[in-house]
Amino acid sequence: MTNTEDTYTKALGKAVRALRKEADYSQESFADAVGLHRTYMGAIERGEQNLTIKNIVRVAETLKIKPSELLAAAEKML
Repeated sequence: MTNTEDTYTKALGKAVRALRKEADYSQESFADAVGLHRTYMGAIERGEQNLTIKNIVRVAETLKIKPSELLAAAEKML
């Protein structure tokens, strides 16, 4: 992963964490709602895992926002 990719991956993770907390989900309950394993969700939030478009859509749908809103939230974390 390049530095730029790493920066965006970490920003997306921060955005997912902030929006999850705002929606009053624990990490475990959110992972269950999205359909991902809790440890994978933790790695996403720490910026260690790169989300696929499929998982971006799943996360956004669970948060009841558009994928573009999730990406915009990530951009604000840069």
